[in-house]
Amino acid sequence: MNKVALITGANQGLGFGLVQKVSEIYGEGDFIYLGVRRTEAGEEALKNIKNTKANLEVIYIDVSKEETIEEVKSTIVKKHGGIDLILSNAAARISPTVPNSDQVENFVQTNNMGTYYMLKHFQPTLKINGKIIVIASAFGSLLHLDANLHHLFNIDAMSCDEINKVMQEYVDDVKSETDESKGWPQWINIPSKIGQVALTKIAAKKETGAPIERNISVFAVCPGLVDTDASRPFFKNMHEAQSPYEAAQHIIALIDKSAEEVTGKLIQFGKELPWN
Repeated sequence: MNKVALITGANQGLGFGLVQKVSEIYGEGDFIYLGVRRTEAGEEALKNIKNTKANLEVIYIDVSKEETIEEVKSTIVKKHGGIDLILSNAAARISPTVPNSDQVENFVQTNNMGTYYMLKHFQPTLKINGKIIVIASAFGSLLHLDANLHHLFNIDAMSCDEINKVMQEYVDDVKSETDESKGWPQWINIPSKIGQVALTKIAAKKETGAPIERNISVFAVCPGLVDTDASRPFFKNMHEAQSPYEAAQHIIALIDKSAEEVTGKLIQFGKELPWN
C-alpha cells in the first residue's frame, strides 16, 4: 500500500533534511507533502530534491493557525484516506537580542499550540503502523525545570487542554515580567519544549487501549545540535553540530520501530531521555 507523509517547516533547515531522507526511502506511488508557510519557498526547495521516485507536493500550512491544519488534514484524508507519517517540525524562532516579553506569545502559539493542533487533527487519521514524530529537544525534560514547577506538568493526571492553560499562564507571566520570580528559567525555549513534550506524552496515552495490530506511535525526538539559522544565535561553537541531513538520519531511522519501542517517549540518537 502506498505511503503518505507530511513534513512541516519543510523548506529549510532540519525540515528540508527530513524531506531529503524520506524521499530516499519512499518509492513509486508514495506521497510526501512539504508543509510550508511560503509556498514559493517550498517550490524552490523541491528543485533540490533529486533521484526520488516518490511524489512530492508543496502544501500551505501555518501550524499557529488551526484552520490551516484542518484544511491540510481534509485534503490528505480525502485523497489518501489517512496518513502514515507526520514529522511535526515547524517552529517559530526566537532571538537573544529581543526581549522575551515581545516574542513569547508567538513562540508558544506556534511551537506549543501548533503541536497540539497537529496531534489533535492528525492522530485520528493515522493508518496502521502510522507515526507522529514531534521534533522537540532534550530541554523538554523536567530535569531542566525548577522542582517547584514540576506539578504544572503532571502528565499522569493532566489533559492536553490543561497543559495549554499552563502555557498560556506562562506567556502571561513572561509578558508581565513575573516569570523569573516564579521560578521559570530565563530562556523561554525550555518551558516551551517541556510543554511540547508533555502534550506528546499525553497524546500517546490515547493509543494504549488501541488494538496492538494498529501499532500507532506518537513520540518526540531531540535532533541534537543542528547547524541552522535558528540555532546559531544561541550556540557559539558549532564545530560539532550536525548538518540538517545528518540530523535527519537518526530521526528517520525510528520509522521502523514498533509502537512499544518508541511511543510516549522523548528520544535522542536512538535512546530514551528521562522525563524527570
